Amino acid sequence: MGENLTVPKISVIMPLYNGGKYLRESIDSILNQTYADFELILINDGSSDDTESIILSYTDQRIVYIKNEQNLGLIKTLNKGLDNAKGEFIARMDQDDISRPERFEKQVAILEENPEIGLCGSWFTVLIDKQESKIVQHTENSQTIKIQLLAHCVIGHPTVMLRKKALMNLRYDTDYQAAEDYEFWTRLSRITNLYNIQESLLIYRYHDTNMSILENGSQSANSDKVIGNQLRYLGLEVNDLHIKFCKILFSGFFTKPFIEYEFRKLINFANILESKNKTKKFYDENELNRTVTQRLLKILNMTERKKFSLISFLFQQRKEILIKRGILANLKMAIKMILKK
Repeated sequence: MGENLTVPKISVIMPLYNGGKYLRESIDSILNQTYADFELILINDGSSDDTESIILSYTDQRIVYIKNEQNLGLIKTLNKGLDNAKGEFIARMDQDDISRPERFEKQVAILEENPEIGLCGSWFTVLIDKQESKIVQHTENSQTIKIQLLAHCVIGHPTVMLRKKALMNLRYDTDYQAAEDYEFWTRLSRITNLYNIQESLLIYRYHDTNMSILENGSQSANSDKVIGNQLRYLGLEVNDLHIKFCKILFSGFFTKPFIEYEFRKLINFANILESKNKTKKFYDENELNRTVTQRLLKILNMTERKKFSLISFLFQQRKEILIKRGILANLKMAIKMILKK
């Protein structure tokens, strides 16, 4: 280990806190990358296990070891890493995950070929009890990512490589514990393009000490705050119902059947959101409309106790839903409504 005399292409930030159990495997996955021009910044945030002895066992000159004098917590440690990064690109890595050997090579290629992209993530594979269980697949292009961020985080934090120039002076916000990455991406989305490589380049180790498990309550509450911030940015009123509607429209996870008056409220919210966006011009109007229309069509099919007046309402408010549904489907719906009278 030692101080690099030349500026590396990539600075890898790995915060460490009592992560000795999986640390060596994680470090090795970085040192064995096919793209070798990087510095690996290991920041020990007051660990009391064997973390330091593992770090000191390495002699690779690309390792930069920083030891916090006191425990700062993850977010401040991440910001310390950003402040110390020398590279043109900044990669994130967690102490218990495994980067696939070609990760950096593929991310650098994307960033060098596409100067408009400031953040490049990827799919990742979830590892449970030493078994690869599933691949988490996030959407690819920037416009779709921005829209989906209205409901949830669609960028895997430890998969990310950032363009340092795109960050400017932005840093993680300490007010968003356990959702600091989600909040950071929403701010970045206002100044640069985001991208996800459609391939798993990282193995995410799932265990009972993951932050997402230990701080599930904080993560949920702060994620709702992030959604609220995005609504406020568009000029919408922020309340629990609007946050709920964002999750319904843009996450695809909501499966509870609607009743008609709820569906009408959802449509009114969607119309206001699209109207505000026409003024703000933040989201691509066509992509936003396509996303909302497809979701509303699915929810219409799940809506219970529909009345005949709903057809008139849809024709006035979202006639594209009726058009996409097709003549036969609309006719069947109308007949059912009549028979229920």
